[in-house]
Amino acid sequence: MATARSRSADIKLLAGATIGVLLAGFLIAGAALVATRGSENVVCPQLQAGDATQVRKTLQSGGPYFNTGGADCGFWLALDNDNIVAYRSSQPTGCTLKLKRDHWECGGQTVEASTLAQYPVSIQTKNKTDIIVVDLRPQPTASSASHP
Repeated sequence: MATARSRSADIKLLAGATIGVLLAGFLIAGAALVATRGSENVVCPQLQAGDATQVRKTLQSGGPYFNTGGADCGFWLALDNDNIVAYRSSQPTGCTLKLKRDHWECGGQTVEASTLAQYPVSIQTKNKTDIIVVDLRPQPTASSASHP
């Protein structure tokens, strides 16, 4: 039979656990709200997509794969003529690029890979390892690039 002291300890333990779960829930909900809050001023960064050798092996064996890039900066890593490319998830036409088995679709229409907008991809050496870097930053237009 439980004593009054052990019941009191059990009640304190249950209350503490309940408060802990509620605080964790509020923290997760707050983080989700901040992460999903839309903004028109999202500036995408440069993103390290991984070890160049591993990325190439993954693409050769498993085909294109999606990378969120954060906010509205998603892209598809793929091989095009044996080069690693990053196709923009959000195409300039306003549609979202999707991979459907063996072809690309945008807005429900099949599109050729050669017509897809891309982010610049480079290979940079960091700590003696070649890293794929995808530049998600807005690129200068031809008219602004020609002016100093």
